[in-house]
Amino acid sequence: MAQSRKVTTQQRGRALPRNNSRRMPLFFIILALVILVGIGAIVFLVNQRPKSNVAVVPFTPRAINVPTGTTPEGFAFMGKADAPVTVIEYGDFQCPSCGAFATQQEAVFTQRYVDSGQVRFIYHDFPLPQHANAVNAAAAARAAGEQGKFWQMHELLFARQRLWSESTNVVPLLQSYADALGLDRTAFDQALSSNKFVPVLEAARQQSEQRGVNATPTFEVNGKLVDAGTLEAAVQAALQGK
Repeated sequence: MAQSRKVTTQQRGRALPRNNSRRMPLFFIILALVILVGIGAIVFLVNQRPKSNVAVVPFTPRAINVPTGTTPEGFAFMGKADAPVTVIEYGDFQCPSCGAFATQQEAVFTQRYVDSGQVRFIYHDFPLPQHANAVNAAAAARAAGEQGKFWQMHELLFARQRLWSESTNVVPLLQSYADALGLDRTAFDQALSSNKFVPVLEAARQQSEQRGVNATPTFEVNGKLVDAGTLEAAVQAALQGK
């Protein structure tokens, strides 16, 4: 009888490890479920941020070393308010000649005259009706401007003008540019989808025509209209009081 009890005791002593081994897989199953739920939550949160259907290509805009903002009429400016010369560019983001000025002349002009405090530079929208993507591009620049990055979007749009100007579905490209500049995409997308800039841009176009502007880019130097080829000479004359 004692031997029988000993066997029973030993069997009972071995029973605990067997029960432990049954519980261990349950622990790992619960752990796996917790991990899966955590991953799902992370994916859900990431997907809440709107994404563009276009790959984001990094872009580093030029540094801006002067005050920026918008005029009372809503046009973006850079440069000191007390600069002796005011230059207004009547421009179209889809205009090849505007693109040539922006990519070939603007950086030097800005460094020489705007950074030095001699010129306050204003961009006046003049989206031409023959350019299908001009209004959307101008709206994207204004939407970026609401987040303090008009001039960064201005530079990016002209740097990649050939790419987006030929697109039949330009909005995803513009969204990718917003991502490249680190903009709040929700606010940017809402600004574009609301079309709130469309009547403003149409009014700007009409103002340009009323001013006598019939081509882009056209520049106004202290009230006198000039073209890109004579811009610097006109600025020098204005600085000299001529």
